[in-house]
Amino acid sequence: MPLLLPDHFKRVNDTWGHLKGDQVLREIATLCRETLRHEDVVARFGGEEMAILLPLTPLEDGLRLAERLRQIIAEHDYGIQRGSVTASLGVAGYIDGDTSDTLIERADRGLYAAKHDGRNRVFSIQ
Repeated sequence: MPLLLPDHFKRVNDTWGHLKGDQVLREIATLCRETLRHEDVVARFGGEEMAILLPLTPLEDGLRLAERLRQIIAEHDYGIQRGSVTASLGVAGYIDGDTSDTLIERADRGLYAAKHDGRNRVFSIQ
């Protein structure tokens, strides 16, 4: 399960306005949907954060998908300054006994480790 958070998103809103920021979030969601399988789910998780549920997907496959999404998001033309939208992703794989809260908490720790490590990264804490 990846958690995705655009890097420095406040800067997008402050520089190009909230309408453009909302457009960027919609485009990121579209990029995710176009990249994911039919059975995968992407949902806004709060503010600009998104959660992606990848049923029956091993951690290594989830990490590869998260890296592909990171690259797609960074290379997409949002109609604003090139390179101004990147994303950090935290990925957690299901471990026997996990609750939704423990799975999300691990993905969230990975997300903030990616941000702390320089942003525009994928990180997993198992």
